[in-house]
Formats: sequence, C-alpha cells, structure tokens
Amino acid sequence: MSSLFLTPEWFNGIDVVFEIIGLVIALLISGYSWKSYRVSGEVKLRYFSLAFLLIGFSFFVKILTSSAVYYQEVRMVADTFIRPALGPDREYSVLFYKGGFFLEMASMLGGWLLLFFISQKARERLKKYYELSQMGLFVYLVLLVSWVASFKYVAFYLTSTVLISLIVLNYYKNYLNNNNKNTLSIMNSFSLMLLGNIFFVFMFLTPLFYVLGQVFLLLGFILLLYTYMKVRWK
Repeated sequence: MSSLFLTPEWFNGIDVVFEIIGLVIALLISGYSWKSYRVSGEVKLRYFSLAFLLIGFSFFVKILTSSAVYYQEVRMVADTFIRPALGPDREYSVLFYKGGFFLEMASMLGGWLLLFFISQKARERLKKYYELSQMGLFVYLVLLVSWVASFKYVAFYLTSTVLISLIVLNYYKNYLNNNNKNTLSIMNSFSLMLLGNIFFVFMFLTPLFYVLGQVFLLLGFILLLYTYMKVRWK
C-alpha cells in the first residue's frame, strides 16, 4: 500500500465520496460546455469542456488510487488485472500508485492550465505559432511538475495554488470590466477551490487540513455548477 501523505482515518472513504461528487460535477460542466459550443461555435467553450474533462479524469484516477489504499477488495481486483500483465515476479504496487498519482496530477494541472488560458482576455490563442510553442512549454512543465509531485505532493498543490490564484485574478479583472454577477460567482467558486488547495499545501502541519481542503474544493465545484445551471435555466 502506498500513499503520498497521511489522512485522518475517520475520513478515509468519505473523501472518495467527495471525489465522486466532484467527478460528476466536472462531467456535467464539461457536457454542458460542449453542448453550448455545438450551438454557438465559440471555441472558448470547447476548451472549457476539455478542461473539465481533464479535471474529471483526475478525480476518476484519484478515486481508483484512494480506493486501492483504503479497501483490500479493490487491491485484490487491481492485483487480478495487473499482475498477469507484469508477471508474477514483478512488484506492481509501485507502478500502480506512482502511475496513478502522475496521471491524477498531470490531468488536474492540465485542466487548471486550460482554465487559466480561458480566463484571460480573448485573443487568437492556438492560432499562432508562438502561442502554440508557449503552450507546448507549459505542457512540458506540467508533466515535469506532476512527475516530481508523484514523490512530493507539495509540488503539485503549490503549482495548483499558483494556477488557481491566477484564474481568480483573471475573473476578478473580468468582473471589474463587465460587473456581471455570474462572473463574480465563478470567481468566488475558484476562490473556494484556491482556499482548499492552500489547506492541502499545509497538510504536513495536521491531517485535518486535508479534510478542510476537500470540503472547500467540493464547495467550489458545487458553486460553479450552480452558476452554470443558473445560466442554463435563463
């Protein structure tokens, strides 16, 4: 059994429920954004859909790895599928957990990075060579940070905190320009996610910060879903 950090035993399994809710919300937002893109043809919505698809995939991988840590039955199922592929003399657990941590972090950081680009002022991104080269560099850095973070979790949450803080700042600027209540609500939802990630950074002080981080992260996603559903109803 492998784990990147200690969590309160009483919270084991509850965090999986939180992540399942986060997965559902991410997929709902991704699906709604894709439908809106098909109707309006706005490229920004297509990338918004992709961003939350990546975030949803991150939640999915974390559900698998967390369940394997918490429940012996899940580990037995993983053993049944993975050991025949690697052979009886190979230790699969390190590959399973480290690979899971890497996929979880790379997809989550990729989602935050896309949301950062989306939250910026409209521009011809992805249509010019130097824009593509910049994004290629960012993708490389995301993969590098994710690899390092699969051994030291702080690198992942620090990077997430920086990206989300930039997203919050961009939406704050957008709100000052348009004074739109929905923009303010989106900014508040990312602010809650930012607070959750700050708690994750300081989990080394007390495992209770992991609980607080999960709570604020989930609240941020719920508020974001509420905002998008409100826009859809209108």
